[in-house]
Amino acid sequence: MKLPSLNYLMSSAKTSFLRFPLSIISSLMASVLGIYLLEDKNETLNIFPYVNLMLCFAIGIPLYFCVTILVDKEKLNKKIALLLFLVSSVILVLIYLSFPNSQSAQITSQPYAKYVIYNISIHLLVSFIPFVSKQKLNGFWNYNKILFLRFWTSFLFSSVICCGLCMALFAVNQLFNLKMNDRLYLDIQILTYGFFNTWFFVSGIPENFDVLDEIYEYPKGLKIFSQYILLPLLILYLAILYLYGTKILFYWSWPSGLVSYLIIFVSILGILTFLLIYPYGNSTENTWIKRISKIYYFTLLPLIVLLFIAIFMRINDYGITVSRYLILMLGVWLTVVCLYFITGKTNIKFIPISLATLLILISFGPWGMFSLSERHQVNRLQKLLEGNNMLKNGKICQEAILKSDTTDGFLFKAEHINEGLLSDSLHNEVLSILNYLDKHHGFGSIKSWYKQDIDSIFKFNTSVLNKEKWGYYSESELYTMALGLTNEYRYQEEEEELVNAYYNYSSTANNVTAIKNYDYLIYFNQNREDVQPNDSIINFKIGGTDYNFMYSFTPADTLWLKTQDMSLPLLLNDLVVRLNKEFGTTDQTIPEYKMRIENDNDFMEVKCEFSNIELENRKDTLKINSISGNLFIKMK
Repeated sequence: MKLPSLNYLMSSAKTSFLRFPLSIISSLMASVLGIYLLEDKNETLNIFPYVNLMLCFAIGIPLYFCVTILVDKEKLNKKIALLLFLVSSVILVLIYLSFPNSQSAQITSQPYAKYVIYNISIHLLVSFIPFVSKQKLNGFWNYNKILFLRFWTSFLFSSVICCGLCMALFAVNQLFNLKMNDRLYLDIQILTYGFFNTWFFVSGIPENFDVLDEIYEYPKGLKIFSQYILLPLLILYLAILYLYGTKILFYWSWPSGLVSYLIIFVSILGILTFLLIYPYGNSTENTWIKRISKIYYFTLLPLIVLLFIAIFMRINDYGITVSRYLILMLGVWLTVVCLYFITGKTNIKFIPISLATLLILISFGPWGMFSLSERHQVNRLQKLLEGNNMLKNGKICQEAILKSDTTDGFLFKAEHINEGLLSDSLHNEVLSILNYLDKHHGFGSIKSWYKQDIDSIFKFNTSVLNKEKWGYYSESELYTMALGLTNEYRYQEEEEELVNAYYNYSSTANNVTAIKNYDYLIYFNQNREDVQPNDSIINFKIGGTDYNFMYSFTPADTLWLKTQDMSLPLLLNDLVVRLNKEFGTTDQTIPEYKMRIENDNDFMEVKCEFSNIELENRKDTLKINSISGNLFIKMK
């Protein structure tokens, strides 16, 4: 293989720079700003302008790339090209102006969350911009194949260069005993992955996009990677999710909130997998690819239903937030994508185009994720306060006036005059909503409820902090204090109830255990905190049969001895109720014959003899915290 000459490399670098000048310059400026922030972050009082400018240059890389590709593909004249680049620059300026510029009362994560949405949308735009108006699916796939392979090639080259330079710097530092700043290693990484990586990436982008539709040779390595690595992983994750769904149906337990994120991940992994092997399915020997692709979208539908159940449960309990709204909309998008391909459609451009459109639509307007989630949380807070006589006619009742007091090292204090109007759970819910508003939306929607200008107080608080070593409050703390509430989650009621609430029943049995009349003895020891509903306490095998000794919390604490063919319950809750009535709620040593449960069926006789049961009596409700003892089995 003939290696490229130095002149060729220089010429290629020059050509790519002249073709993508703004993308490469943006990468350089973003890298320089990143290095500046790394080197001088402690000396810079206000880093926001530099961070915001760095983010704008970073998003400028794919944005200017899109414009360049569009100009090349459509062969636009210089005036139209200049206009498009100008419009792109205006967009970047608007994004910059949307960012907070200094420490103020209105700094939230919302502008940066929007930035992430826009960044993802622009990268999706990169994937289809040359083929948005034409049906050339083969050219579209080949173009994205080039992007995919170019990304990983650039990452590999950048990683090798970065590691090589860092190792050289380390060697020089050690051999010549130079006292170099450790931040130099990070500077090298920023320049390599930010600047060089971008330049190398764009240098491999073809100029003639029409010829891509005529390419029918596909890399075997990509098919092997997709078919033998991604596809088995996808099947594994689908099996896990289906087993989890089966568990939910069998035990009728509520799905975990984590399952929503896992379903989103598995869905995107599957879509990516079938996009990578899409053209291979057109050959006669690979017709299975089209069949399994359609089966996959059918398989995804029950999981999407599970996603909707999980996310609606979270919304019902805690309201709509930015993340929950986004998951809900992604669930809607996945449903549309599944139905699109199930009905026989084959236009794979629909995937990035529909996702980019969705993300843009939900990023603004009264229907968007930010406006809708803010209104929903403010309405929850309003109903909660009105229902507990803390808000009437749009004004806080008995508003606590914030007074300047630095005796304890804080600038402001207020009396907790409304403390006690809310239960612990409602008090904590108010704090959660205020903290959420502080982080994502600010307090513009509720500031009219207060007589005081909390924003001005917060600004004064932070300005004094720059001059004096006093403590300070976050804005949500000030709004909480003005409500007349303490800014801490309350668990005092529970702690008072739990005083002397823990007690143990211990067996009088000694360390010798008689197994007369029984064939097997199995020891067990289990804490309730270590098991989920219907988890196993212990698994064992007798005569080739697998046994599962399980703990079920619902409908009452019950132990189950299960095999594939039978289930035998041991009513632990009934035993505890009897012991509680006879021996009370204090530590007791109890005769061993009273610390046992027995049951039998056509296959066996079972006795469960407890050596210790730890209990908790809370609001007149018994809770079993831990159990230990022996399980006796006699086969019939």
